[in-house]
Amino acid sequence: MTEETTDRQEAFFAFDDDEREPGRSRRPIAWKPTAVGLLGLLLGLVLAVSGALAWDDSRKLAGYADRSWVITGTYQDMTNDLQTKTYNPIYRGALPADEAVTAQPFDSGLADPRVPEAGEEIVFRGTQTGEREGHFHQEADALLAVEDGTLQVVETAEAGEFGDGITAGTITGQRIRAALLLLAGLGVAVAGVWYARRLYSAGH
Repeated sequence: MTEETTDRQEAFFAFDDDEREPGRSRRPIAWKPTAVGLLGLLLGLVLAVSGALAWDDSRKLAGYADRSWVITGTYQDMTNDLQTKTYNPIYRGALPADEAVTAQPFDSGLADPRVPEAGEEIVFRGTQTGEREGHFHQEADALLAVEDGTLQVVETAEAGEFGDGITAGTITGQRIRAALLLLAGLGVAVAGVWYARRLYSAGH
């Protein structure tokens, strides 16, 4: 073995020893800043998703503004869903005392359409899906609108969700709420990352 080869080996092992010196060990993970940053991002994501869902709901309901009715129904039973292997709830309620509802047949989703009477008590299929009774609201709002020449239940939700009816003002309010949730989500995410960086800088 030549003197040059020996010098190279000594230099290599000297470098390896230096890497193992305590003063050059890896910096420990900053768990607190990391946790704060992740929590901020997670909360921001939850708010943003809630805002996106609220905006999507307003988009779906926009077409029914000022041309729909809201009735309240009480849970009666459940029936097979027409498209999936789950179930839909069956509710009992009363049609609006408005002669306009008698201008076309009513489709309850449970029987053949027929012309109803204003204020008539009816049973109707809810739009939610589930596998057991506990998955459904015991009291629900049903949104009624005329589609393809028949009066139909186009949406059901928890009682109080649709208020006194869907109007242009209702849609505007929903969209403002959705926008605020989206902005809040962005703000929480940015604040979480900023505070995490501050904690990291203060600890190092």
